[in-house]
Parts: sequence; C-alpha cells; structure tokens
Amino acid sequence: MPISGTRRLTVAPEDSASRWGNPGVEVLSTPAILGHVESLCADLLEPHLAPGEMSVGVQVVMNHRAPARIGDEVLIEALAAEAGPRPRFEFRVRGANGSVLCDGDHRRAVVAVAQFRARLAE
Repeated sequence: MPISGTRRLTVAPEDSASRWGNPGVEVLSTPAILGHVESLCADLLEPHLAPGEMSVGVQVVMNHRAPARIGDEVLIEALAAEAGPRPRFEFRVRGANGSVLCDGDHRRAVVAVAQFRARLAE
C-alpha cells in the first residue's frame, strides 16, 4: 500500500544557507531541506510501525535545483510504494509556482527501539 503526504513550509531564517556556512545567502539550504524531508517521511511511516519500532534515515540522494527565499512558501511531497523494513521515498520540493526546487530519494530503515538504543550505549 503506497504511503504519501505533503507538508507546507514557509522558509524561515533558521532554514537559510547563511545558517549552514554560507554567510549572506538567505535562501532555503540543502541541509534544511534534508531535515524537513526526513521529518515528513518519518511522520508518514509512523502509523505503519509496530509497537517498539522506529525508523531511521539511512540514505539520501537529492538534487537541489533552484532557490527559495526567506518567507517563500514551499510544498514538500513524499511517496513510498510501500512501508516494509526499508521503504524508499521519492520526494519533491516545489515552489509557489509549482516549479521543482529539489527532488530525490530518501530511504529509511525500520529498527527495534531497544536494540538501537543498546547499540548506542556500547
């Protein structure tokens, strides 16, 4: 069963490239896009997880094609063919005029929370 969803975002100063090492570049940064995409995909996958499971990001391929300025509204779209243990989400970030600002693939892995935390404690 496909999993899909969208999220609207108004580009905030904390999302800017200026905050990520490009002083004076007040546009939506690649790291901020990745964070928003991961958050959306994790939220979409959440209802498909069993008790004691969580998902973690394991891979991303993205093409940042065009800028969005601070204050611009963008739409983040994500689609996975199925939930499964390693779902692959295709995503797009669109500007207000519908143009593709960024696109790519994001893979997540479903893991047992207890085992994951135990590995961190080693």
